[in-house]
Amino acid sequence: MKKTSLFLFLFITFIFSGCGGSSEDSTATQKVKAVNTLDKNMTEAYQMYVEQALSNRVRAFKLYEDVQNIDPLSATNLREIKFMLQRYLQNKDLTTTHVNEYQYLVSQSDEAYSEKERLELVMMSLSAMLIRYDDYLLAYSKYDEHEKLNDVLNAADSEYGIGEDTLDDDILSLYEDDTDRENINKMITFYRGKSVAYKDDTNSYFIYLKTLIEDSPSYKLGFEDEFFLFGWLYSVSDWISDLTDDAFSSFFNTVSENIGNTAGLVETRVGKLYADEEVRLDVTSTLQSGDILLEKTPFRLTDSLIPGYWGHVAVYIGTKSDLIEMGIWDDLNASVQADIEAGKVIDEALRDGVQLNTIEHFLNVDDLAIMHDDYETHEDKITRIRRVIKQLGKEYDFEYDIEDNSKIICSELVYITSVNIEWDTSSTVGINTISPDNVAIKSTDSETVFSIPILYHDGVKIQTEHKEYMSLLLEEYEE
Repeated sequence: MKKTSLFLFLFITFIFSGCGGSSEDSTATQKVKAVNTLDKNMTEAYQMYVEQALSNRVRAFKLYEDVQNIDPLSATNLREIKFMLQRYLQNKDLTTTHVNEYQYLVSQSDEAYSEKERLELVMMSLSAMLIRYDDYLLAYSKYDEHEKLNDVLNAADSEYGIGEDTLDDDILSLYEDDTDRENINKMITFYRGKSVAYKDDTNSYFIYLKTLIEDSPSYKLGFEDEFFLFGWLYSVSDWISDLTDDAFSSFFNTVSENIGNTAGLVETRVGKLYADEEVRLDVTSTLQSGDILLEKTPFRLTDSLIPGYWGHVAVYIGTKSDLIEMGIWDDLNASVQADIEAGKVIDEALRDGVQLNTIEHFLNVDDLAIMHDDYETHEDKITRIRRVIKQLGKEYDFEYDIEDNSKIICSELVYITSVNIEWDTSSTVGINTISPDNVAIKSTDSETVFSIPILYHDGVKIQTEHKEYMSLLLEEYEE
């Protein structure tokens, strides 16, 4: 693929997936308790669809980075590419349903819905269509422009139930459809006109949809011109072509890291603890193998509707020397060893699967707490860390079911590995689950085994009693 084309993709991604406004300006930072007007089952189903779609996009992006320069592609590479396309096709019909379902409300009201509900339903259709455009813009365009990968994705494969010209017919054609562009322009006009009346609305689902729409790269670029994207891109192509190879490589590395960190999702700024050397040193000097980490990122879409205060949980497995001392190192495969040697010592379940990341990566947050088990034996800790490492590679569980461990969520990583702790759980629509707050609350029990050696709130290190402060944070967000 041409250097210019790749740069253009990354340039857009960097602008619209990275830093944004301050916390005061960001719609994603508003944590509210307002009751949603639409049916709860409907809104939860749509959020699950969004999570799955965004996860598929991230995995497609990362897979491209892995295979773009491989020649020849291995059997494993080919299988991963086919699985990626399968995931897209499995979600395609659901995307089409969400895109089409409520478009009629743009031109006519429905007595079944209030005007506010009418707006939110149109926003669902609009955001689904934007997801489809962004999927191509941020991930699948790279495959389209890569000659070999384009051929692979357009080749029929009966083993995977994939027909001929799938990339062209099922992804590219949707992106170039004139009727879709006309429809999305109508929805955008409707949204901009009707949403003015609700500019101060604190309804959590309304904020969620608004964030999905307004932080979409395609929405920011606009749809007024038939070739809106390509015309804008190539207007800067002369400038891009002047970049030296070294400058391009440096920019590529920076933006690739940014995309990896944000997972290609909606993020309006960086965290208040991000790239703070004093914080990093404080955290690294305090962490002990097996410690549980809690974080809050109110600037991310994925945090905005998670129940409770904390938004994510992870486990610090320790450094190479720690794992050697515990007798674990030699049992790890070469890939995991390489990650740990590269500083990836945080084990966490993200939307694109359970993986290892660096402390620096994890500190792109506003709030951080470390939970340390003061009574765990050395032998129990070794057993637990072995369990944590064994979760690597599992997919994210979009049903949030703690009784199905084939896929897991972030807090489930703690639940299924810290077997000596009686964790609090909750039930939603008959499914038993565990939230980050369910984990955090164990540090506030009167007879807790956990201490909180570090607590940061809103970018500031808390110097007062951590247990009491944690209790206040959790009480504030009790449902």
